Amino acid sequence: MRARVRHTSLAIALMAGAASPGAAQDRGMALLQEAAARYAPVSTLCANFVQQLAVPLLDQERTGRGRLCQARPNLFAMRFTDPAGDVVLVDGESFWYYLPSSDPKQAFRAPVERGTRGQDFHREFLEDPASKYTVTYEGPESMAGATTHRLRLVSRVPASYRAAVLWIEQGTSLLRQIRLEEENGNRRTITLSGIEFNVDPPTGWFVFTPPAGVLVLSR
Repeated sequence: MRARVRHTSLAIALMAGAASPGAAQDRGMALLQEAAARYAPVSTLCANFVQQLAVPLLDQERTGRGRLCQARPNLFAMRFTDPAGDVVLVDGESFWYYLPSSDPKQAFRAPVERGTRGQDFHREFLEDPASKYTVTYEGPESMAGATTHRLRLVSRVPASYRAAVLWIEQGTSLLRQIRLEEENGNRRTITLSGIEFNVDPPTGWFVFTPPAGVLVLSR
């Protein structure tokens, strides 16, 4: 009798485990769509950020910080104060990438549709996510005194990263942290604070003019 009870319990556990991946995906997508609805009416957004870049191949970790702003439909800029002058920017037509901290003589430019996947992460992850991602709920996680939902996203279409992990704050549906697991093995984690909706970014925030003498490489 005890053996039969153990076998029955094992069967129930296996059945529950088999059902859990689908339930985790359903919950993950529901949470992501709640966040998408929270951000849908927002025309502009600004926040402070801290970026941590782990480069396993070189056994290095780099930390940067600054402020980012986004304006619908296709304006986005991360401007670094540390290292000062680094910028990742979308001006509506081109995607710009200029890191004078590592190479002050070169800037990179690409058409918007080719260059922005994973950079403008509000647009990337919160606009029509069901058409772009398979989402899995990984559980609750504490962050800076708040409780968040941790979600893993795997892109259904070609992207420059293998997966993304999002931390969405419980109760507010604010996007508090993003991690990109890139194809080259790097992990880029961006933590947001001081999030402000419908504010006016500083004049010229979404404009990038390469400094004199800088070589612009186009993709």
